Amino acid sequence: MAVIDLAKYSEKQIPKVRSEKLAKDSSVSSFMNTEITLFEKKFGPKEKEAFYSELGLLLSTGVDIKTAFEIIEEDIPNKKHKALLEQIKNDIISGMRIFEAVSKHEKVFSKYEAQSIKIGEETGKLADVLKELGIFYLSSIKLRRQIVGVMTYPVVVISMAILIVYFMLSFVVPIFIDIFTQTGGELPEITQFLIKVSNKSSAIFYTLFVFVGVIVILHKTQKKKEWYRKYTSAFFLKIPVVNKLIQKIYLARFCQSMKLLSGARVMINEALELVRNMIEYYPMEHALEMVKNEVVSEGKLLNESLAKHSIFPKKLIALIKLSEEVNAPEIIFEKLYQQYSSEMEHQQAVIGKLIEPIFIVILGLFVGFILVAMYLPMFEMSSGTF
Repeated sequence: MAVIDLAKYSEKQIPKVRSEKLAKDSSVSSFMNTEITLFEKKFGPKEKEAFYSELGLLLSTGVDIKTAFEIIEEDIPNKKHKALLEQIKNDIISGMRIFEAVSKHEKVFSKYEAQSIKIGEETGKLADVLKELGIFYLSSIKLRRQIVGVMTYPVVVISMAILIVYFMLSFVVPIFIDIFTQTGGELPEITQFLIKVSNKSSAIFYTLFVFVGVIVILHKTQKKKEWYRKYTSAFFLKIPVVNKLIQKIYLARFCQSMKLLSGARVMINEALELVRNMIEYYPMEHALEMVKNEVVSEGKLLNESLAKHSIFPKKLIALIKLSEEVNAPEIIFEKLYQQYSSEMEHQQAVIGKLIEPIFIVILGLFVGFILVAMYLPMFEMSSGTF
């Protein structure tokens, strides 16, 4: 693989006249990094998937790093994304290793990505690592689309239900109230209750909107705080069916990441630390932190430490134990990743099928309750009991 080995160049070999240029590039990089994160279209999973896949493919065919970046830049329409890759390319040409150039943009590229690239450079498997990163982000994109697809229907149904109920309480029910008031009869309790709700409908729905707004703001401002992540993850893990899907999502990510790192022959403690920083799921992060400490300080095997945490299924632990015995972690983690990915898709399909009838029933109950409450006095009037 004809890839430029930038690791062999020392700092002394970099011309002194470039030191000022490197300092300026660093400040430009810092400014550009901030600008990228504030820009509406971020250098997100979709862009990263294309970048890593194309760069890995080009390097594997023998294209040098400079030419590879130039080829990729030509197909990028976004000027800020192109400027980002241009900066990384210039840093590499100036003498930096690829992972060092990427690490400068810490708000765009995670520590996991930078360390994976570093591992690829040190082991001579850079092209393979880049392709694996591309596959990782491709699976992330696919997962996000599946989740959006599953959640679109309930969001639409809930929104329609709220609008329909609000319209009926605010406009339809008052018409019936006027009719019932003229009769002077005693209304059924269910109708009286609905009238009270109708009189307070505006306040109820304004409160609901404020509540939703507070939840959104709380999520935006606190989503990276430990207390928020701890309690939200605990809440979702208590929801039937959904908790299984969430568990499989992060188990698939764990296995995919461990497969990449074990294939690159990364030390187990370093691999666990990288995966912990990347996983972004509190129960698993907390578990991996404890596992890493036990593996490093007490010399325990990975399967022994994982067995103490319920987030990891017994089958996964048994297969990891097997991989440690036969020294084939990469193969086992690949099989586990494929298995959890398949189970994850099945779980999403199940949730999708459950959500549709559940929300139809809920909407029907709301509308049915209003109709019964309104028409019950009319039936009593026709029978002479009102």
